[in-house]
Amino acid sequence: MPLNSTSRHRFLFKKSSLYTALCLLLVTPGVFAGGLEVPDLGTTAMGRGTAFAARADNPSAFYYNPAGLTKGKGLSLLLGATFVHMTVDYLRTGSLSGELVDLNGDGEGDVLNPGLDYGPPRDIFADEPPRAYQPVSLQTNVGSIPLPLFVFNWGNAFDVEGLSIAAGIITPSSFGAPGYPDQGAQRYAIRQAHFLLAYPGVGVAYAINRYLQLGAVFLSGVAMFEQNQAIRLLIQTNDTQKYNEDFGGDADLRVEAADWFIPTGLVGVMSHPLDWLELGLTVKAPAYIEAEGTVHYTAPELAFEHSELQDGRDKITLSQHFPWVVRFGARYIHQLFDVELDFVWENWSSLSGFDLELDAAIDEQGDDVDIIELPDTAVPKNFRDTFSVRLGGDVDVMPEHLSVRAGGYWQSSAYPEDYSTFSLDFPFAQQFGLSAGLTWHTYDFLKVNVGYLHVFQLDVEVKNGIVQQQGKPRELVDGTMEFIGNTVNNGRYEVAMNFFSLSLEGQF
Repeated sequence: MPLNSTSRHRFLFKKSSLYTALCLLLVTPGVFAGGLEVPDLGTTAMGRGTAFAARADNPSAFYYNPAGLTKGKGLSLLLGATFVHMTVDYLRTGSLSGELVDLNGDGEGDVLNPGLDYGPPRDIFADEPPRAYQPVSLQTNVGSIPLPLFVFNWGNAFDVEGLSIAAGIITPSSFGAPGYPDQGAQRYAIRQAHFLLAYPGVGVAYAINRYLQLGAVFLSGVAMFEQNQAIRLLIQTNDTQKYNEDFGGDADLRVEAADWFIPTGLVGVMSHPLDWLELGLTVKAPAYIEAEGTVHYTAPELAFEHSELQDGRDKITLSQHFPWVVRFGARYIHQLFDVELDFVWENWSSLSGFDLELDAAIDEQGDDVDIIELPDTAVPKNFRDTFSVRLGGDVDVMPEHLSVRAGGYWQSSAYPEDYSTFSLDFPFAQQFGLSAGLTWHTYDFLKVNVGYLHVFQLDVEVKNGIVQQQGKPRELVDGTMEFIGNTVNNGRYEVAMNFFSLSLEGQF
């Protein structure tokens, strides 16, 4: 006997537990940066295309090359803020069926959507063609969230020639509050996110002679984040399984987590072998993050059966790390201008994904009671190492009064070549940047620095995405895994960024 509409609903939602086992695979820590970071911090460096490893002659050497702290004499203080204006436009497309996609990065194909059609939304209970996804755009005014930089440096500390001691707070160069429409086509990847990541620390540097200056900075980071997204019931009928995004039933998932101790640091070396040549090298150590927090789950409004997190079972630990970063610069010095060329390597290939450890379970209460354990898992990224070239310089237009600067950079993408893991959590691809800035010596003890950077990013089109609104996988006869669920990162991404930076530099 055929099911009526109400009976169908009851039957479908009774099977809602099938999706929960892997529903957290999409909880990506979009709050952390990486080959995912946008260009570096600091007003002066930004105006030079972030080519500053060899010059590093103000307190922002704390970030670029701590050996440069020895260039400061007496007490100096840098207060800066960078404002990011970012635009993201995304047009989602459907996923293909029967593809072999390398989900695990092991070089072997995994069955994706076998024999099923996961195109744009449609109502499986109505005979209608699929409807196109609507474009979505970043809604949060990220320009209102500044990236701060604060550094205090004491040159010739304790009257020891060549010794410098510094303290400061730096933040990663990223944006902290991306937001998209709650009901947009992107909602299974991200709705809203908020984060704070800051690194307070101390530094010490010593100039042995003009040929060798050494420096080190020790940092202890603090991270807090919150991310929200939709998750979908796995709709099951008598003869097929599929997701149908028009059939009411989005659940809401929110994660909050924090890590209060993230130790890391960097060491720097400088040399001034010739009057017209200066060299700089910086190595930044990895930072390992283990953020602990809670999961918040809101059941679908249309569910006939009640489901919620089991009491006391709402814990999550998210593990991720920042990579090794090596920065090398060579600077040509003239009486009225300088030009610097930097190379930067970031070891993002060490990060294949984000690890999630869960002590959480869904308590489903209906005709019977089911406790569904949420397993530990990982969010795949399959990153590659990134490389960048930065070129820039200053010109003293009015010596001791006004300097102007300009520069540019190119940076490769950390994502796989086919962008299969590209998503809105980290929408950063291959980039080009052009910048300009100036320094005005208002008084003998005060400089005002202004910088601007525009980032051009190549549009990204994902055709073989592997980020899914997960269903429950099952092992096939041949040992492969069948992943049943809509791919949610296929589509076209357009991203552009503008940076406005201002800093005050005092010398006492």
